[in-house]
Amino acid sequence: MKLKVNPNRMELLKLRKRLLLAKRGHKLLKDKEEQLLIEFRSLIQEVKRERRTVEEEILEFYSDVLKMKGLMDERIWKNFIEKDFSKARFSQDIKRFFNIPVTEISLNTSYDKPLPDHLLSPYHYYLLEKGKKILKKLLLLAFLENKLISFATEIERTRRRVNALEYVLIPNIEETIRFITFKLNETERASLVMLKHIQLIRE
Repeated sequence: MKLKVNPNRMELLKLRKRLLLAKRGHKLLKDKEEQLLIEFRSLIQEVKRERRTVEEEILEFYSDVLKMKGLMDERIWKNFIEKDFSKARFSQDIKRFFNIPVTEISLNTSYDKPLPDHLLSPYHYYLLEKGKKILKKLLLLAFLENKLISFATEIERTRRRVNALEYVLIPNIEETIRFITFKLNETERASLVMLKHIQLIRE
């Protein structure tokens, strides 16, 4: 579908510049889309690996906790799970990849109180540390999955722009250029015919 413009040389020059710009933009967006797809496929594999590792560690951790619970007195167990061993603080940051914003959540822990209770063995504290490491890995997994979603959204947006340029804007400009060129050539031929008629009349 041709654009609504006046068929004159000025518009023709403008459209040729616009076509050049559109083709350059199309190439850049196409390159960006291809690079994003490469990163996206790599990220999918990374997320799969990380998820598998975290799931295995969580199952192992739950198994260890259940074993420990089975060996402990109910009162000691209740006292253990209710204790405030450390303070956790979550911080949020925005990181950019290919100018795509991705939210990252970090965990910071601090021991504000001395480690108490002679009833607890070093194994209890080992499990606490293990749980904290798993939580950090869960946050990393959440970050990777957020990154994956952000990349998927950006790929879709870029593809829409590429398609709009490739199948709508560029063909429309090209059709309009052909139409204006045809009109200008037709006007030029009409002018030449008129000049010849005038010349014949004068002779």
